[in-house]
Amino acid sequence: MSLSADYMRQRILTLVWPVVMEGFGVMLVGVVTTAMVGQFGAVSLSAVGLSTMVQAASSIIFAAAGTGAAAIVAREAGAGNWEAVRVVAGQGVLLGLVLGTVLGAIGFAAAPYLFLVTSADPAVAHLAGELLRITFATTPLFLAMAVANNVLRAIGLTRLTFYLTAINNVLAILLGYVLIFGVAGQPLGAYGAAWTACLTQASGGLLALGALAVVRQISLRWCHVFIIRRAYLARIVDISLPAGLEQLAMQGGRIAFTFMLAGVGATQFAAHQIALQVESISFMPGFGFSVAAMALVGQHLGRGLPHRAVQYAALTNRIAVLSMTMMGVIFFFFARPLTALFVNDPGVIYWGAQCVMIAAFEQPTIAITYTLGGAMRGAGDTRWPMYVTITGVWLVRLPLIYLFIVLWRYDVTAAWVITALDFLVRSLILWRRFVNTKWQ
Repeated sequence: MSLSADYMRQRILTLVWPVVMEGFGVMLVGVVTTAMVGQFGAVSLSAVGLSTMVQAASSIIFAAAGTGAAAIVAREAGAGNWEAVRVVAGQGVLLGLVLGTVLGAIGFAAAPYLFLVTSADPAVAHLAGELLRITFATTPLFLAMAVANNVLRAIGLTRLTFYLTAINNVLAILLGYVLIFGVAGQPLGAYGAAWTACLTQASGGLLALGALAVVRQISLRWCHVFIIRRAYLARIVDISLPAGLEQLAMQGGRIAFTFMLAGVGATQFAAHQIALQVESISFMPGFGFSVAAMALVGQHLGRGLPHRAVQYAALTNRIAVLSMTMMGVIFFFFARPLTALFVNDPGVIYWGAQCVMIAAFEQPTIAITYTLGGAMRGAGDTRWPMYVTITGVWLVRLPLIYLFIVLWRYDVTAAWVITALDFLVRSLILWRRFVNTKWQ
């Protein structure tokens, strides 16, 4: 049966917009929490930022278990094998709980010492370690939530995950206000933010698991989770392991990039951070198109329609490139006012605007990288996105950053030009892989 381009476009956008709104909601919670904690001084603000960065980076790596589960679920759902969907979802949740328990235990034990080896102020390092112990306590439910949400998106229920996340976001803001400012008792400040994160990770996990239990297509039961199915677990791990290594390469590269860039000076480094905040707005649509490509490709391959999977991937990629190019135009012509929303220092605004203007040219290649990477993950090909990420980050970006920033002392704009080159290389490799169709 032939499908019209309008129908396919509508289906893609129906999957994309809830993911985009979900991302903006999570970002809003971060902004509101930062504003509330900022009332308690620089030490509290810095400690919350450090602990959040470490907890998020480590969890993202292990949350890749959801990638393998989602890829298999999309295929099985496309083929109509709903019992297999239930088992894969359950085994993915089990893997998330186990990995979360391991990560939580290690993080809880290591947290007091982790920041002592950094150059952070001793008061900040001590407080960040205590906050990290609190947030690591509910890591098992956080990773279970990551798996559950990926499974729901894989069968096309992106609107449901948006609603679940919105409920949890409202809870996070209300609970944060009560605990941070002590509306019902003693103000907890930074500790209130940590306890809010801890409790909302738990509530988010329970909401997502509850959704898996009540959604008609899945109807998850305890037996699907706690009766080990080695064959299914092996399939999930086989697909998830490269995705986890990809995130390890990405997060490790991000940390190395930040350390090397710190030498550009306080003003330019602050401008870099502000430019990242501005550019992060465009990451939400990018992630949304990645999710849509993953779900649609996986489902149509499961139905035995590889040509339709390619059509959906190609159309999703075109829409993503167009949408993010429009974002790039906005970034280029409104770089200065966008930067000024976050800071009033003239030097930071100048350098930040320069970085945002360079970021404008990255947007089409970021769209290709996100969308085609998502399409390949939907087909179960997580190795090539891993290879591409390692190539772009560790063989292109970091060596050039070392040369131009550390050795030759170029200004911060050089780092953004190099990052644009990184995404260009990644997008070209992924496009080449997509065209030869070996990923199906």
